[in-house]
Amino acid sequence: MDIHYINAEEWEIDLKPLAELEENLRNEIDTYDGTINVVFVNDDYIRALNKAYREKDRPTDVLSFNYLKDFHEGDSELVGEVYISVETTRRQAEENKDTFENELTKLFVHGLLHIHGYDHEEDEEYLEMRKREMAVLKRELPLILNSDKSEK
Repeated sequence: MDIHYINAEEWEIDLKPLAELEENLRNEIDTYDGTINVVFVNDDYIRALNKAYREKDRPTDVLSFNYLKDFHEGDSELVGEVYISVETTRRQAEENKDTFENELTKLFVHGLLHIHGYDHEEDEEYLEMRKREMAVLKRELPLILNSDKSEK
């Protein structure tokens, strides 16, 4: 798994904490060979993606696209892309009384887990995904009620 970061400089994103999590992820799950792009965007950009691909006309924090499964069926070195709204990340960090870095790392791991087949539609899947997130981040994450998790 090779991760390319796009727009990080424009948003003044410190990539060191994210790069450190890459090894944790490799140790926790079987990762794909190939490239994953992590793209930092604004709310307008992610809202357009959310509307086009999920039919939800609102910004969201993170969207993941697995190109092996969804589009290319393995004919490309590009495994997938994770889009993270920096504006939403900042808002959520403030709402959660957390740091921007902590919120960003949670979304980064969440998005990468989606690319690797983890989901949170069913309770069992949700608990497994949260367990993996906690292991990669090496910290506890709060559980979210069913009604809340369906919005992500």
